[in-house]
Amino acid sequence: MYKALFYKQAARYYEKLDAKIKRRINRAMQEIINNPLEGPHIKKLKGRLEGKYRYHLGDLRIIYFVSVDENIIYVDAIGPRGDVYK
Repeated sequence: MYKALFYKQAARYYEKLDAKIKRRINRAMQEIINNPLEGPHIKKLKGRLEGKYRYHLGDLRIIYFVSVDENIIYVDAIGPRGDVYK
């Protein structure tokens, strides 16, 4: 099993959300922790974000990268689809 660490930007965004959306993100993070590299909502990113993954959660996206050696998932950003890739 992997451990998830949130970068400052992702943690700040998460803290501002209401309880209902936080629960959705918590469920998504549980799926990511169990299998971070593949799944129906997971896609490996290309281009400028090469090496990172995204989790599709309705209109939100969770951007993260995985350190397989350390069993750590680094959550880079959480946000709306249009803003999170910038």
